[in-house]
Amino acid sequence: MPVANLHVLAGHPRANLKQWIRETSNALSEILVAPMDRLEVWVTEIDPDLWGISGQPASEVLAHTPRHDAEMPFIKMILMEGRSVEQFHRIIVELNAITARLMEVDPERIRIHIEHAHPDRWGIGGIPARIRRAAELAAPSAQP
Repeated sequence: MPVANLHVLAGHPRANLKQWIRETSNALSEILVAPMDRLEVWVTEIDPDLWGISGQPASEVLAHTPRHDAEMPFIKMILMEGRSVEQFHRIIVELNAITARLMEVDPERIRIHIEHAHPDRWGIGGIPARIRRAAELAAPSAQP
């Protein structure tokens, strides 16, 4: 169920963006003890003309300021309630390091926001997560 949307200015190498998805997914899977098939991570590239930095379009700011010093990657995550504060803190540390390295940006410029999803207000395939999870736990094991 964990989802993460990685927002960044357009113009980064495609290989770096793909690696950002891989490393973010791996970190989330490890920290949250979540199976990879339950993770969704995607990158949203924003046109520099449509991203404001200090009240100016990023395209204008980048004309006189290095990207490393101007860009502010933003990561927004939604996690089902029940995760520990320690997990949140570790996610923040790990994703900040991954983002700084792969996007070649000042780590101080990165912002990460983690939201909780209540299982009665999160739907999976048209079914509230609380009901779906209860059904999964009640189902007989698929093991031989």
